[in-house]
Amino acid sequence: MKGWDGLVSSALLGTERRPPHFDELPEHIQERLGDGGLLDAAALATVYKRAGRRPLRDLEPLPAAPGEDRPLPRPAAVRRLAAMLGGFQTSALGEWLRAADANGWGVPPEQLPALADYARHRAEYRPLVIAAAGRRARWLADLNPEWRFLHAAVAESNDPELWTHGNAIQRRTWLRTLRQQDPAAALEALTEVWPAESAATRADFLGLFTDNLTLRDEQFLETALDDRSREVRRVAARLLARLPGAQYGVRMTERLHSHLTPAQGVLAVDLPRSLTQSMERDGLDSQNPEGLGKRAWWFHQIVASTPLDAMDLSWIGTPVEGCAQEVLQSAWTEGAIREASVEWARGLLEAEASTGSRSPAELLRLLPPDEWAGAVDVLRRTVDVAELVGGLPVPWPPQLATMILDQLAKVGTNRAWARLASIAARAVPPDVLDHPITRESTGEEDTWRRRLVETLTFRSEMYQELT
Repeated sequence: MKGWDGLVSSALLGTERRPPHFDELPEHIQERLGDGGLLDAAALATVYKRAGRRPLRDLEPLPAAPGEDRPLPRPAAVRRLAAMLGGFQTSALGEWLRAADANGWGVPPEQLPALADYARHRAEYRPLVIAAAGRRARWLADLNPEWRFLHAAVAESNDPELWTHGNAIQRRTWLRTLRQQDPAAALEALTEVWPAESAATRADFLGLFTDNLTLRDEQFLETALDDRSREVRRVAARLLARLPGAQYGVRMTERLHSHLTPAQGVLAVDLPRSLTQSMERDGLDSQNPEGLGKRAWWFHQIVASTPLDAMDLSWIGTPVEGCAQEVLQSAWTEGAIREASVEWARGLLEAEASTGSRSPAELLRLLPPDEWAGAVDVLRRTVDVAELVGGLPVPWPPQLATMILDQLAKVGTNRAWARLASIAARAVPPDVLDHPITRESTGEEDTWRRRLVETLTFRSEMYQELT
C-alpha cells in the first residue's frame, strides 16, 4: 500500500530523523486522520489494508481447461489420494499415481493444483504429475510460474520453435526427445547453438547425450574436452569413457599398461609420478579425496576410466604390490557401474571387494533380479542389510521381499531393525503385501513393527481400490 513503508521507516528510525509524510497515504486515510499523529495513521492504515481492495474490473475469464478422456477411479481411491496430499502416508503418492496410470484411471481435476505444488520441489514426481495432468498440463503451467515444469508435457512435439524460442524446460525436453528419436539430428542441433549457450546449459545439454551414445558423437565430445568450463569437460570425459571404441579408451588403456603389470600371480603397480596436461584434459582430477594419496588417486581414476575389456576379471582376487588392493577394487567398481557389467559386478560382490565411495547396492542392482535374494543372503554377513537393499529399484522381486519380511517377522521389536522395516514397507511388491506378518499382533506401542504393518495394509487396500 502506498505510504505504508514510509510509516514503518518513521516508526523504526524515529520521527526526528524521518518525519512521517502523511500526504503519501491514500486519500481516504488522510480524510479521517485529521490532526492525528504517527500512531493514528498506522492504525488507520492497518484497518485500510485489512478491509480489502476495490474489485478488479475489465478482467477476462480464464480459458476453459481441455477435457480428459480417462474415467475417474472409485470414490474410495479418490479419498485415499486426498488423504495422501493432506499428509497421510504421503510417501505412497507416487505409487498411487503409477498404479492409477497403469490401470487407465484419471485424476480428479480439483487435485491437480495440489499435485503440481507437491511436485514443484520434487523432481522425481514431475513425470508422474505431468502424466496425471494430461492435456491440462499446459493450461496449469500458464497459471502459476512455480508449475512451469508442466511445460515439459508440451515440449515433445519436436516443434523447432520450442528449441529456438522455448523456455529452459521446453528446450531441454525437446533436445532429450530428439536425442531419443534421431541422435544425429540432436547432435547437429546442439552443435549449432553450442557457442552461444552458458556453461551450465552446455553441461546440462551435453549430459543428455548418454542416450544413444555412438562413435558419431566422439569428435564433438573430444572438442568439449577443451571447453573453458570445468563441468563441461567433466561431462565430456564421463561420456567418452562410456563410448566403446573411442580414442579416449585407447589413451586410458595405454596409461593403465604403463602403470600396471600382471606378473607371476601378482599385479605390480607403479603409481604415476605426476599429473600431465594430457591426463588433466582427459578429465583426471588433481584434487585427491581425504584418506587417499595424490598418486594413488590419479591411478584410481585411470583404472576407473579404462574399458573393462582391457583388464581381466581374474585380477579381482589377485594380490597387488605397489598400492592398496582397495584402490583397484573401488576403481573396478566404478567401471562396472559405468558399463553396467553383470560379470564384473558379480565378481566384485563374490570377492566382497571394497566399493570405495559406491554402495554395494549399486553393484547388486546390476545383477538379474532373480539373483538379488541369494546375493543378499550371502552379503548380509558383512554388509548392513538395510544399506544393501535400500539402493535397489522398487518394487523388489517377490523372493527378496518375502525373505526380508520373514526375517522381520522373527526379530520381535528390536529397534535395530527399524530402518530395514521402513525400507521394506515401501519396496514390497503388490503380490507380497498380504504377508503373514500383517496378520500378527503388533501391540499398542508405536513401534516400527506396527508402522510396517500399517503401511503394508494401506498399500494393499490402495491396489484393491485401483484394480
